[in-house]
Amino acid sequence: MHTSGCRTPRPSIVKTASKNAVIFLEIDLPDNLGDIIYHFRFRGSFSTRMLRTQPDGLAWRIELAGRSLYRSVLGKGSRIVPSATLVKIDVPDATPEIIASYALDDEQALLAIVRYNRLIDTFLSITTYSLQNHLRTTVKKIGQIEIDELYVGIDSQGQHYVVPVQAKGGKDQISVVQTTQDMRACEEKFVGVRCRPVSVQFMPDKTIAMFELTLQDGELRVVDERHYQLVAGDRPRVPKTQKRAN
Repeated sequence: MHTSGCRTPRPSIVKTASKNAVIFLEIDLPDNLGDIIYHFRFRGSFSTRMLRTQPDGLAWRIELAGRSLYRSVLGKGSRIVPSATLVKIDVPDATPEIIASYALDDEQALLAIVRYNRLIDTFLSITTYSLQNHLRTTVKKIGQIEIDELYVGIDSQGQHYVVPVQAKGGKDQISVVQTTQDMRACEEKFVGVRCRPVSVQFMPDKTIAMFELTLQDGELRVVDERHYQLVAGDRPRVPKTQKRAN
């Protein structure tokens, strides 16, 4: 992997770079080379040696730069972490039990929970419909990407929206890179339709953290963050700020 101090360094071919690296380090070639890149994009941190090259206030991230091409870029942040101080909002659990039983991984379970409980509608205050999940498409100057799930929506004024959803479970973290490429895809495929990217993540206690994100001055910013907690739907729940009538 080529790493440069400039913001748009020359891309390098990961497969070739990875093979050269394992030969130099005298270690076994991993079965899945792509998982190496995925790890550093969404899970783990870079080596201490690489982190030392980061100027104050900036962080390295790996971006797609074409088909099978990646580049290291310095930016103001590479991951988005849920706040530990936000209040949890109770939502009656409408997830079919059979779905929860057969979900193959945390990401699939999270996408299903968001879909069946209409959390995108609740969070964005618009009416949305799931158009497609795991949508693979190609974006100019980026290459092939995969959007975890894509919603389309409409508000009370008739305004249309496209909502790409990024879902992360387990040790994966919400990535600035994935959100940015999802937005670029929506700009190309849905010209003139407002894009409202949403990222969702399981917290350790299975609370669902949801973020609406946007680009401002070339950097990703959090528009809104809410935390939802699924509760049994067999009894009425009164908000803590609301008193029962006598």
